[in-house]
Amino acid sequence: MRPLFIKFLIIIYIIILNFNSSLAKEFRYDVRAYNLNVMEINFNIDDEINNKITFSAESVGIVGFFVKVLAKSKVEFNDKSKNTWKYEYRYDKPTTNKYRLNKINFSKEKVLNFETDPPRAEDLTKKIPYNKEDYFGVIDPIFAVKKLFLIDKKNLDCDKKIKVFDGNIFYYLVMKKENVQIDFDSIFSNYKGKLQKCILTYQPISGYIPGDPNTPEQFKVDLYFGIVGDNYFPIYATTKGKKGIRLKMYLDTIQ
Repeated sequence: MRPLFIKFLIIIYIIILNFNSSLAKEFRYDVRAYNLNVMEINFNIDDEINNKITFSAESVGIVGFFVKVLAKSKVEFNDKSKNTWKYEYRYDKPTTNKYRLNKINFSKEKVLNFETDPPRAEDLTKKIPYNKEDYFGVIDPIFAVKKLFLIDKKNLDCDKKIKVFDGNIFYYLVMKKENVQIDFDSIFSNYKGKLQKCILTYQPISGYIPGDPNTPEQFKVDLYFGIVGDNYFPIYATTKGKKGIRLKMYLDTIQ
Protein backbone atom coordinates (compact mmCIF):
# COMPACT_ATOMS: atom_id res chain seq x y z
CA MET A 1 0.00 0.00 0.00
CA ARG A 2 1.85 3.05 -1.24
CA PRO A 3 2.31 6.21 0.88
CA LEU A 4 0.34 8.36 -1.58
CA PHE A 5 -2.75 6.23 -1.02
CA ILE A 6 -2.31 6.69 2.74
CA LYS A 7 -2.37 10.44 2.06
CA PHE A 8 -5.59 9.88 0.16
CA LEU A 9 -7.09 8.09 3.17
CA ILE A 10 -6.14 10.97 5.44
CA ILE A 11 -7.70 13.43 3.03
CA ILE A 12 -10.95 11.47 2.95
CA TYR A 13 -10.95 11.21 6.72
CA ILE A 14 -10.71 14.95 7.20
CA ILE A 15 -13.68 15.58 4.96
CA ILE A 16 -15.90 14.16 7.71
CA LEU A 17 -14.68 16.60 10.34
CA ASN A 18 -17.41 19.14 9.63
CA PHE A 19 -20.04 16.56 10.51
CA ASN A 20 -21.93 17.57 13.67
CA SER A 21 -19.43 16.72 16.44
CA SER A 22 -22.19 16.31 18.99
CA LEU A 23 -23.54 13.37 16.98
CA ALA A 24 -20.35 11.49 16.20
CA LYS A 25 -16.80 11.16 17.45
CA GLU A 26 -15.56 7.88 16.01
CA PHE A 27 -15.70 6.67 12.43
CA ARG A 28 -14.73 3.50 10.63
CA TYR A 29 -14.21 2.89 6.91
CA ASP A 30 -13.40 -0.27 4.96
CA VAL A 31 -11.10 -0.04 1.94
CA ARG A 32 -11.59 -2.72 -0.72
CA ALA A 33 -9.91 -3.93 -3.90
CA TYR A 34 -11.75 -6.50 -6.06
CA ASN A 35 -14.34 -6.58 -3.23
CA LEU A 36 -11.69 -7.84 -0.79
CA ASN A 37 -11.13 -5.87 2.42
CA VAL A 38 -7.52 -4.61 2.31
CA MET A 39 -7.49 -1.86 4.94
CA GLU A 40 -9.43 -0.65 7.97
CA ILE A 41 -9.46 3.02 8.96
CA ASN A 42 -10.44 4.43 12.34
CA PHE A 43 -10.80 8.09 13.31
CA ASN A 44 -11.23 9.88 16.61
CA ILE A 45 -12.29 13.53 16.61
CA ASP A 46 -11.57 15.36 19.85
CA ASP A 47 -10.58 18.85 18.71
CA GLU A 48 -13.44 20.67 20.42
CA ILE A 49 -12.65 19.31 23.91
CA ASN A 50 -9.00 18.22 23.98
CA ASN A 51 -7.72 20.11 20.90
CA LYS A 52 -6.70 16.88 19.18
CA ILE A 53 -7.60 14.86 16.09
CA THR A 54 -6.19 11.38 15.43
CA PHE A 55 -6.21 8.95 12.52
CA SER A 56 -5.07 5.35 12.10
CA ALA A 57 -5.07 2.87 9.22
CA GLU A 58 -3.98 -0.76 9.09
CA SER A 59 -3.73 -3.25 6.23
CA VAL A 60 -5.90 -6.35 6.75
CA GLY A 61 -6.90 -9.52 4.94
CA ILE A 62 -4.57 -11.01 2.35
CA VAL A 63 -2.76 -7.68 1.90
CA GLY A 64 -2.14 -7.46 5.64
CA PHE A 65 -0.82 -11.03 5.63
CA PHE A 66 1.85 -10.30 3.01
CA VAL A 67 2.51 -6.56 3.52
CA LYS A 68 1.70 -5.18 6.94
CA VAL A 69 1.25 -1.39 6.88
CA LEU A 70 0.39 0.93 9.76
CA ALA A 71 -0.23 4.66 9.46
CA LYS A 72 -1.01 7.15 12.21
CA SER A 73 -1.50 10.89 12.04
CA LYS A 74 -2.49 13.53 14.59
CA VAL A 75 -2.92 17.25 15.02
CA GLU A 76 -2.63 18.92 18.40
CA PHE A 77 -3.69 22.55 18.75
CA ASN A 78 -2.10 24.76 21.41
CA ASP A 79 -5.45 26.30 22.36
CA LYS A 80 -9.03 26.80 21.22
CA SER A 81 -8.04 29.56 18.79
CA LYS A 82 -6.23 26.95 16.64
CA ASN A 83 -3.68 29.56 15.48
CA THR A 84 -0.69 27.43 16.53
CA TRP A 85 -0.50 23.68 16.20
CA LYS A 86 1.73 20.68 15.54
CA TYR A 87 1.24 17.90 13.03
CA GLU A 88 2.70 14.40 13.19
CA TYR A 89 2.50 11.53 10.71
CA ARG A 90 4.07 8.06 11.11
CA TYR A 91 4.11 5.32 8.48
CA ASP A 92 5.36 1.81 9.46
CA LYS A 93 6.15 -1.45 7.66
CA PRO A 94 6.77 -3.84 10.59
CA THR A 95 7.83 -6.75 8.37
CA THR A 96 10.84 -4.75 7.11
CA ASN A 97 11.40 -2.65 10.25
CA LYS A 98 11.05 0.49 8.14
CA TYR A 99 9.24 3.62 9.19
CA ARG A 100 8.91 7.31 8.39
CA LEU A 101 8.06 10.04 10.92
CA ASN A 102 7.20 13.58 9.88
CA LYS A 103 6.73 16.42 12.38
CA ILE A 104 5.73 19.99 11.52
CA ASN A 105 5.06 23.08 13.64
CA PHE A 106 2.67 25.70 12.25
CA SER A 107 1.68 29.21 13.31
CA LYS A 108 -0.94 31.29 11.51
CA GLU A 109 -0.68 29.19 8.35
CA LYS A 110 3.09 29.38 8.23
CA VAL A 111 5.56 26.50 8.50
CA LEU A 112 7.82 27.29 11.47
CA ASN A 113 9.98 24.18 11.26
CA PHE A 114 9.79 20.50 10.34
CA GLU A 115 11.79 17.29 10.67
CA THR A 116 11.83 13.84 9.09
CA ASP A 117 13.13 10.66 10.70
CA PRO A 118 14.98 8.94 9.15
CA PRO A 119 16.21 11.65 6.76
CA ARG A 120 15.15 11.06 3.16
CA ALA A 121 17.74 9.53 0.85
CA GLU A 122 16.40 10.97 -2.41
CA ASP A 123 18.62 12.79 -4.87
CA LEU A 124 17.77 16.41 -4.03
CA THR A 125 18.98 17.57 -7.44
CA LYS A 126 16.02 15.73 -9.01
CA LYS A 127 13.39 17.30 -6.75
CA ILE A 128 11.49 20.47 -7.49
CA PRO A 129 13.06 22.85 -4.92
CA TYR A 130 11.10 24.60 -2.21
CA ASN A 131 10.42 28.30 -2.72
CA LYS A 132 10.26 30.86 0.07
CA GLU A 133 6.62 31.60 -0.67
CA ASP A 134 5.72 27.90 -0.26
CA TYR A 135 6.06 28.21 3.52
CA PHE A 136 3.31 30.83 3.79
CA GLY A 137 -0.45 30.41 3.49
CA VAL A 138 -0.15 26.68 4.05
CA ILE A 139 -1.51 24.14 6.53
CA ASP A 140 -1.19 20.39 7.23
CA PRO A 141 -3.32 17.69 5.51
CA ILE A 142 -5.65 17.20 8.47
CA PHE A 143 -6.40 20.84 9.27
CA ALA A 144 -6.46 21.61 5.54
CA VAL A 145 -9.55 19.70 4.62
CA LYS A 146 -11.37 20.64 7.81
CA LYS A 147 -11.04 24.25 6.70
CA LEU A 148 -11.61 23.43 3.05
CA PHE A 149 -14.92 21.57 3.37
CA LEU A 150 -17.97 23.17 4.98
CA ILE A 151 -20.40 20.40 4.22
CA ASP A 152 -23.81 21.79 5.09
CA LYS A 153 -26.75 20.02 3.51
CA LYS A 154 -27.98 23.38 2.17
CA ASN A 155 -24.83 23.92 0.10
CA LEU A 156 -22.30 21.27 -0.92
CA ASP A 157 -19.65 23.77 -2.05
CA CYS A 158 -16.90 21.79 -3.76
CA ASP A 159 -15.19 24.57 -5.73
CA LYS A 160 -12.24 25.26 -3.44
CA LYS A 161 -8.45 25.11 -3.41
CA ILE A 162 -5.96 25.06 -0.53
CA LYS A 163 -2.19 24.71 -0.14
CA VAL A 164 -0.85 21.89 2.06
CA PHE A 165 2.51 20.69 3.42
CA ASP A 166 2.96 17.13 4.73
CA GLY A 167 6.63 17.35 5.77
CA ASN A 168 7.97 16.46 2.33
CA ILE A 169 5.84 17.90 -0.46
CA PHE A 170 3.96 21.18 -0.84
CA TYR A 171 0.80 20.60 -2.86
CA TYR A 172 -2.68 21.87 -3.59
CA LEU A 173 -5.90 20.08 -2.76
CA VAL A 174 -8.50 21.07 -5.32
CA MET A 175 -12.11 20.01 -5.12
CA LYS A 176 -14.81 20.52 -7.74
CA LYS A 177 -18.43 19.51 -7.92
CA GLU A 178 -19.71 17.40 -10.80
CA ASN A 179 -23.29 17.43 -11.95
CA VAL A 180 -23.61 13.72 -11.27
CA GLN A 181 -25.79 11.79 -8.84
CA ILE A 182 -25.91 8.05 -8.30
CA ASP A 183 -28.38 5.71 -6.60
CA PHE A 184 -26.19 4.01 -4.03
CA ASP A 185 -26.97 0.53 -2.69
CA SER A 186 -24.03 -1.64 -1.58
CA ILE A 187 -23.69 -4.68 0.65
CA PHE A 188 -20.59 -3.00 2.13
CA SER A 189 -22.48 -0.01 3.58
CA ASN A 190 -25.70 0.51 5.50
CA TYR A 191 -26.42 3.72 3.59
CA LYS A 192 -28.91 3.57 0.72
CA GLY A 193 -30.00 6.52 -1.38
CA LYS A 194 -28.80 9.23 -3.73
CA LEU A 195 -25.19 10.42 -3.58
CA GLN A 196 -23.69 13.59 -5.08
CA LYS A 197 -20.32 13.33 -6.83
CA CYS A 198 -17.36 15.66 -6.25
CA ILE A 199 -13.79 15.27 -7.51
CA LEU A 200 -10.70 15.85 -5.36
CA THR A 201 -7.29 16.28 -6.99
CA TYR A 202 -3.79 16.32 -5.51
CA GLN A 203 -1.49 18.73 -7.38
CA PRO A 204 2.17 18.87 -6.22
CA ILE A 205 3.96 22.25 -6.04
CA SER A 206 7.48 21.52 -4.78
CA GLY A 207 9.51 18.86 -2.96
CA TYR A 208 8.60 16.10 -5.42
CA ILE A 209 10.44 14.36 -8.26
CA PRO A 210 8.74 14.84 -11.65
CA GLY A 211 7.69 11.51 -13.12
CA ASP A 212 7.85 9.69 -9.77
CA PRO A 213 4.95 7.14 -9.83
CA ASN A 214 4.41 7.68 -6.10
CA THR A 215 3.76 11.38 -6.70
CA PRO A 216 1.80 11.69 -9.94
CA GLU A 217 1.36 15.18 -11.31
CA GLN A 218 -2.33 14.85 -10.64
CA PHE A 219 -3.93 12.28 -8.33
CA LYS A 220 -7.74 12.09 -8.57
CA VAL A 221 -10.33 10.80 -6.12
CA ASP A 222 -14.04 10.47 -6.84
CA LEU A 223 -16.09 11.30 -3.74
CA TYR A 224 -19.78 10.59 -3.23
CA PHE A 225 -21.68 12.48 -0.52
CA GLY A 226 -25.01 11.64 1.08
CA ILE A 227 -27.02 13.57 3.65
CA VAL A 228 -26.76 12.35 7.25
CA GLY A 229 -28.59 14.58 9.73
CA ASP A 230 -27.82 18.21 8.91
CA ASN A 231 -24.70 17.53 6.88
CA TYR A 232 -23.41 16.03 3.68
CA PHE A 233 -21.22 13.06 4.50
CA PRO A 234 -18.75 11.02 2.40
CA ILE A 235 -20.40 7.62 2.09
CA TYR A 236 -18.27 6.22 -0.71
CA ALA A 237 -14.99 7.08 -2.45
CA THR A 238 -12.96 5.51 -5.23
CA THR A 239 -9.56 6.01 -6.87
CA LYS A 240 -6.96 4.08 -8.85
CA GLY A 241 -4.22 2.55 -6.72
CA LYS A 242 -0.89 1.04 -7.68
CA LYS A 243 -0.85 -0.70 -11.09
CA GLY A 244 -4.27 0.74 -11.88
CA ILE A 245 -6.12 -1.33 -9.28
CA ARG A 246 -9.43 0.32 -8.42
CA LEU A 247 -9.66 1.02 -4.68
CA LYS A 248 -13.03 1.69 -3.04
CA MET A 249 -13.80 2.99 0.43
CA TYR A 250 -17.12 2.52 2.22
CA LEU A 251 -18.44 4.09 5.39
CA ASP A 252 -18.91 1.22 7.83
CA THR A 253 -19.90 2.60 11.23
CA ILE A 254 -20.40 5.90 13.08
CA GLN A 255 -20.34 6.02 16.89
